[in-house]
Amino acid sequence: MVSSLNFKRNRMATGRSRIPSNSIPQVLCPDPIINLTQLAAVKAREAAEAYFTLRHFDCAIMQARAAKELYPEFPGMDNYMAAYQIHSAVSHKKNWYHVLGITNPAVADSEAIKKQYKRLALALHPDKNGSIAADGAFKYVKAAWDVLSDRAKREAYDKSLSPRSQGARGSNNRKPAQQQRSNACSRKRAGPDANSTGGDGSFYKKTVKIVRKSNPGQRATVVMLSVCRVA
Repeated sequence: MVSSLNFKRNRMATGRSRIPSNSIPQVLCPDPIINLTQLAAVKAREAAEAYFTLRHFDCAIMQARAAKELYPEFPGMDNYMAAYQIHSAVSHKKNWYHVLGITNPAVADSEAIKKQYKRLALALHPDKNGSIAADGAFKYVKAAWDVLSDRAKREAYDKSLSPRSQGARGSNNRKPAQQQRSNACSRKRAGPDANSTGGDGSFYKKTVKIVRKSNPGQRATVVMLSVCRVA
């Protein structure tokens, strides 16, 4: 009698899953293929969290997307990806519009910004998001909202993002080098012979004519190549 009870207990034990119940999205179904995909989705979610702790945000997003594809009904994976994407945007020094998921700031009014902020705040709430990235992502979203929700702060921030000012700064940075190179060539070319050495021997220019003609009846191609070297 005792041996038969032990046999029943061992049989029941072998039929149970050794994986903790809190890591499985739902009760295992009889289909082993579906069980494997669900377990693979759990592993992908764990890998995403591990990548986030290493600050590999793009890899975390990739693993979270894989978990979503393996098990589309996996609860909360969209919120996990939202948290990773916010951290990725900040790490790549994106502006506050990108942090809120607004791709075109020119057409985004205050209502659109408010709507996007509420959506992300809900997705990053601890009751909706169990990722370790949710708390830090919410702080970034709150910082973006503090700037873009205030009219004066937003106008000043938009001016700092103006492409005209950025282009002007870039052109000013390039201008001295371009002027220096052009002035150097102009000084050297002022000599009596453009194809000879300058007064101090530091300038040399030579023009080479290349004629290419493949077939006898084909029109020849002429290329003029000038070489200028400044010591």
